[in-house]
Amino acid sequence: MPGRFLRGRHTAAILRRIGCEQTIAGSLDEYVSIAVRLARDPAARAEVRQVVATGKHALFRDTGTVRALEDFLARALEQPDGADDVV
Repeated sequence: MPGRFLRGRHTAAILRRIGCEQTIAGSLDEYVSIAVRLARDPAARAEVRQVVATGKHALFRDTGTVRALEDFLARALEQPDGADDVV
């Protein structure tokens, strides 16, 4: 469930990337509903398992995000940190 914390937004982005949007909740009630459905319905679990198995390659074999993070970090290192500006 994407929310106020980065971990939830990261998880939702990962689920979207692999095509598993049906497990992204928009509210706490929806989160509980999804969890209960997956706990009680073997067919729903199997479907999600298949979606993850099929889509995981879009996430784990994509080096574009790694390169983008590398580029960001390299640019951040080139920027002055402003520590000398503090009086």
